Amino acid sequence: MGARERERIGLNFIRPDAGRPGNHDFLRSGEWLVSQFSELGVRWNRLAFSWVVIQPEKDRFDWEPYDRVVDACRKAGIEILATLGGHFDRPPVPAWAGESLASVISDHPEYLENFMKAWVARYRDRIRHWEMLNEPRTHHAGLTVQQYVEGVLKPGFRIVKAADPALMVLPCAFDQLPVRGDRESFWDSARGHYDIHNLHHYQDWGLFRTEPVAAREEKSVRWFRNEMEKHGEGNKPFWVTEIGWWGTGSLDGKHEYYRKDPATGHEFRTSYLGKEIIGHPVVMREDALRAEWLADLFPRILAVPGCEKAFLWVSLDEFEGGFDPDRAYGRSGERQVDLWGIIAGDRTWRPSAHVLREILGGDHG
Repeated sequence: MGARERERIGLNFIRPDAGRPGNHDFLRSGEWLVSQFSELGVRWNRLAFSWVVIQPEKDRFDWEPYDRVVDACRKAGIEILATLGGHFDRPPVPAWAGESLASVISDHPEYLENFMKAWVARYRDRIRHWEMLNEPRTHHAGLTVQQYVEGVLKPGFRIVKAADPALMVLPCAFDQLPVRGDRESFWDSARGHYDIHNLHHYQDWGLFRTEPVAAREEKSVRWFRNEMEKHGEGNKPFWVTEIGWWGTGSLDGKHEYYRKDPATGHEFRTSYLGKEIIGHPVVMREDALRAEWLADLFPRILAVPGCEKAFLWVSLDEFEGGFDPDRAYGRSGERQVDLWGIIAGDRTWRPSAHVLREILGGDHG
């Protein structure tokens, strides 16, 4: 791919969420992970700003871990897509603000708006692109499409443009609009309140795949572009801000889907030691398929008219409390682990990371 095309490929950073495994490495390893982006050749970082982490009390903000990551990206020449909210925060909003995002918007919308004002004011000179919420469908139960548009997107758009009209706004991913309400109503109600549209896509969620080609991903992305054109938004670009190969997700998670690996016959357990996970044959097999798939993915979806950028999910495995080779990880009372990373929990690059570096023309020194 040429230099211009490489500028169109991004990588999701790591989940900073309160109560989730990625928070440990986000707080302690953010600057190191930015250095890995530089070695990979990544020019775009999608970074979630967790309201729960940043504003744990009504009158107290803690920007310090974010400042370090943002400044490291700036020094490395890496652009940021800033996303409102964490990915899987527990609780989903600060406890002082309410029980849910729906209740905040209903009872105290000024709490969220004040946070957005502080967020944009702090980073407006270093971040040019702003995404108004991550995946409300999955992570904000009770929220309606109309509440999202009126209580999140519109005030967010207004705040960003007041800070600098040249800043660009994305809505949440269209396929992740809230469950409640009419998704079709989004097109008219949100019109004029975003600059770039947004899509997430994961093929065969929860299932092992056998074909390392991205033809079905391309079909889904082309469907979304057709929807934009059908609803009069064909003049706008769109970004695929999350796309990924399901892979293992977690070995213990496969226990509930498969019990036994269809390729190797391995009987999945409900927990594994860290050192068992890193070189596990199922993990290695799935990453080899992902590496092959990556080379097919980006040329396909970036050729879709209007698709300006695509962000791979995700950079680093997330081990709750950090990676420990002799600690048990699993969902049966043990610490959690999520194995989406192209970089393993022990900080070694998987084959898919090397393929991404070849695609991006990263640092080979």
